[in-house]
Amino acid sequence: MNRVSGTIKSKIKNMKYRHKLTILLVVASLVPMIVLALYSHSRMSSLIRKNEMEDMSSILEQTREGIDSQVEVFTSLLNYLTYSPDIDEIIESRDMDNYLAYEKYTEVADPLLSVPKSYHDAILQIQLFASSIKVRHEYTLVPLSEVGKEWWSGLISDDVKVQWLVNEEKPEIAAVRKIYEGQNLEAVLCVTLDYNKIFQPFQNIITEDCGGLILDAEGRTLYHKENMTDSDLPGEEHDGDILDSVRENYVYVSSESHDCGWTFYLYKTQNAINSSVSRLLLSEIPLIALCAGIILVLGLAFSRIFTRKIEELTENMNRVNQGSREVTVYSDSEDEIGLLIRSFHSMMEEIDRLIHEVYENKIALKEFELKALTAQINPHFLYNSLSIINWMAIRSEQKDISKVTLALSTFYRTALSKGQDMVTVENCIQNIQAYLEIQLVMHDNDFQVIWDMDPGIKGEIVPKLILQPVVENALEHGLDMKEEGEKILKLSFVQDGDDVLMAVEDNGMGMEPEEAKSLVTYQAAGYGLKNVNDRICLLYGEKYSIRILSETGVGTRVEMRIPKGDKKGEE
Repeated sequence: MNRVSGTIKSKIKNMKYRHKLTILLVVASLVPMIVLALYSHSRMSSLIRKNEMEDMSSILEQTREGIDSQVEVFTSLLNYLTYSPDIDEIIESRDMDNYLAYEKYTEVADPLLSVPKSYHDAILQIQLFASSIKVRHEYTLVPLSEVGKEWWSGLISDDVKVQWLVNEEKPEIAAVRKIYEGQNLEAVLCVTLDYNKIFQPFQNIITEDCGGLILDAEGRTLYHKENMTDSDLPGEEHDGDILDSVRENYVYVSSESHDCGWTFYLYKTQNAINSSVSRLLLSEIPLIALCAGIILVLGLAFSRIFTRKIEELTENMNRVNQGSREVTVYSDSEDEIGLLIRSFHSMMEEIDRLIHEVYENKIALKEFELKALTAQINPHFLYNSLSIINWMAIRSEQKDISKVTLALSTFYRTALSKGQDMVTVENCIQNIQAYLEIQLVMHDNDFQVIWDMDPGIKGEIVPKLILQPVVENALEHGLDMKEEGEKILKLSFVQDGDDVLMAVEDNGMGMEPEEAKSLVTYQAAGYGLKNVNDRICLLYGEKYSIRILSETGVGTRVEMRIPKGDKKGEE
């Protein structure tokens, strides 16, 4: 465990500062966001549960009112029939002969008890049981003695109010009212209704994971239905068990009818209520993920902004450690990073000054003198050898070989220049002319050379061998890379104010400005542009550094300036 902890600490310690800052910013943003999201989710969950219960209650209340309105209609119908004079006349007509009774039943009772069925499709039949009726008349009029044959007869009390009872064997519900004369039961009015049509509104609200229960005033079950898939649903053996199970195991709302005393229950499983909360959570996840992504992107962006200068300074220091003294990082801010960068600038400037004063000027000049001295080793032997080759070429009538030999002889004569490190512009031109004659032979004269020379500057003194690397680069990386069109190399030696301007221009492939700028800082193999630039800067200062102008597909121009009348090379 300690080993793992130590490994993690080591990784965090060695992690880049930008990554540490990113983690800090992301964590600092995510923690409050998560706390806020949890709090918001908790509040929204409570609100959804509350709304769910309110919706259930509202739906149940509307459904109850709809059923109550139907019950009220049939209760009113039963009361109307109870107090109807025609019904009262039938109940009191005890000694009526059979013919008059039949006529009375047919003309009065049948229409009175049958017509309501045409207005209310829920009515199955309307029956009058009376002691005055001796013989059953169709299904409407029945002797009171036959009440016991009906399914509801044993359940009704002695109350004269309308009672509502459910047939457990057939889908029927009955509204029953007793009619007394004194203490004696004289008649019973019964309206039998279609169970499904009466409770259809309630059945319509019983959706998936939902259940409904209707109890009468005595607690008997009038209606019970549920669309649950749970394995331990409450049983239906006892009415009390159903209600107790609903109260214990489900989330429910209830509503009581004041007219008929029925109590309506609408209930759901806890999972059904929580599913709404789960849907809310699922809808929140993309938003939370989006916020987390934004926080991560902003964390990366801010850490990059905050640490960019530190990383540039670190990279600059690494280059200094590898030998480069060029400082490329800069900051004008007044914070600690800006102060550190400016201090680094000041330190490097001081180091450069000390190196220039104590080491580099003298050492570099000695190196250039050593190179010139090395080049002078037995020049006469070289010249004599080239003269013999030239004589042999002339004797063999090999004019091209003679031409190249003479150009090579001129090139080395002007390059060695008797050991002098500084030469005239004229000497420099002769050196490049000889070099280009050789290159033209090597290239089968596939490029054209244009000279722009000011005669007034031929006697000016310039460092030797500063043009040859430039011309070589123009040929190798400029004209040789060009596949189509005329290839032109232009060399200029003109006066520009108090300076001698030497320029080499080609119409080759060119390059991007960033790449052109890097040429004077890149240490190539051999004596490249960096060496030439360093040599000029050592002799004349940074303001005389080489200038490179290039455009992709157009060409490149390299400019070098030497102050007129300079005698440094002659000291």
